[in-house]
Amino acid sequence: MKGLHITGYEIVRILGKGSFGVVRLVRERGDSTSDHQRIETLDGQMARAMPNDTLVKDFTRTCKQVYAMKVIRKSDMLRNSQEGHLRAERDFLVASENSRWVVPLIASFQDNNNLYLVMEYMVGGDFLGLLLREDVLDEGIAQWYIAEMICCVEEAHRMNWIHRDVKPDNFLITASGHLKISDFGLAFDGHWAHNQSYYNEQRYSLMRDLNINVRGDSQDCEEEMEKNNAQRVADIINGNPLDCKRSTGKPQSEINGPVLDWLNRTQRRSFAKSVVGTSQYMAPEVIRGETYDGRCDWWSIGIILYECLYGCTPFFSENRTATKERILRHKQVLKFPSDFRYARPSTDRVPLRPVSRSGIDLISRLLDEKEVRLSARRYRDNDFAIARRTLSSRYLRNSHLHSPGHFVFANDAEDIKVHPFFRGIDWQNMHRAQPPFVPRVKADQPITKYFDDEADIMSESDHLDSSSYASGAVEKEEGDGKMGGKGRRRRKEKKRPRDKILRDPEVGRAVLEIRKKGAFVGYTYRRPRFAMPEC
Repeated sequence: MKGLHITGYEIVRILGKGSFGVVRLVRERGDSTSDHQRIETLDGQMARAMPNDTLVKDFTRTCKQVYAMKVIRKSDMLRNSQEGHLRAERDFLVASENSRWVVPLIASFQDNNNLYLVMEYMVGGDFLGLLLREDVLDEGIAQWYIAEMICCVEEAHRMNWIHRDVKPDNFLITASGHLKISDFGLAFDGHWAHNQSYYNEQRYSLMRDLNINVRGDSQDCEEEMEKNNAQRVADIINGNPLDCKRSTGKPQSEINGPVLDWLNRTQRRSFAKSVVGTSQYMAPEVIRGETYDGRCDWWSIGIILYECLYGCTPFFSENRTATKERILRHKQVLKFPSDFRYARPSTDRVPLRPVSRSGIDLISRLLDEKEVRLSARRYRDNDFAIARRTLSSRYLRNSHLHSPGHFVFANDAEDIKVHPFFRGIDWQNMHRAQPPFVPRVKADQPITKYFDDEADIMSESDHLDSSSYASGAVEKEEGDGKMGGKGRRRRKEKKRPRDKILRDPEVGRAVLEIRKKGAFVGYTYRRPRFAMPEC
């Protein structure tokens, strides 16, 4: 890596576009070797090569000479109050430096306008593209890919993170045909530094201490007036003077201590409650706004397995609200069609065997309420521990269940892995197994063969609208429902900033510029060359 600045890279083409910005295929400047010399002159031999063959290793070395660069617009992320999510994604990727199941981060840096994540280029595209080509998978092939997805998700859980947006788009195919998980913009680890409330509390507590008042926009002024009037009426009725409690409900004297100390005490291991993700893959407890944990990722794996075997997601409807309503009624809605299955029905129409009983059973046990969802027994013990904590301290005085609850466990797919559907899978050596599909890029083909055409990406401003940075009740837009909905997306209107300070017409623009310069201090990272795993 010669330098951490955008001028050090040459743009080859656009790989994808979303509301966060774009993903570009780039190479370092000064390297004039052609794409085809760089990537692939080995044509059909690649498909027959084992992952540890010299042929694949040579391909791996060349594929690392180009990168996928995710360009994130600072201004959009700051207006949407996404500092925590951006920091979380970067921190997870740095922490996963030696992981074989996570798309490797090569470097991260910034300039005044953008954040840049330089990732290893996955020549095979994403798993959604494979599903679009095949439509329906043979059960043995689906078994292999779902097993690798389980390894990917379990790797994130082992590092104490919930992914929260598990779907086919977020599994990428390496040069050797294996899967790696990507897009950790919604990942959650319970750390206050990845929680937007930390940034908000820090700013607004400072403003209160300095007696600075920001009016916001006209809508803010109206809402503030209504709030004050309602408060006066309530105080008169209750006969209570105005107190000086903060929005946290803590007395002023208790809040005046360092913000970090307060957050460490109260939010260090808070549970996830934000309604985030893509609704077709969203677990029912997430939709309800309940406290949830790592089991929400295993629900999403169940949805993907259904999609692999039947060609569509099980709860899809024409709009997100209806989709979520169907998920909440999953016991009544979940059906397993008995129609004949065909791979590539529009071309080869390859007949496939019916889905086995073990496949149907696994889907049914994953697409269930979290209390009985197949995962790890420790989650059920954890549920019991949390329930016991609500009882009196006298009852718990001598109990071994005093420890706080956990939102994720390492190796939490233990019950899933021993399900009969995965009979014959060698979990310890998945990364050495021969994949069902290995990318083949011949000398006369572009290295982006398995990605959408750049003209299609750029001609539809709402195509591939896969923003990774949602919070609260903001979710990704749906497509047509087929294979995760990679169809035309609705154009989104520009949203009003979530932060009142940025909405203020007098100071908003100046504050935005200040935050662009200082909000992401420490974002820069360069991966040691010796630490780069093979793709």
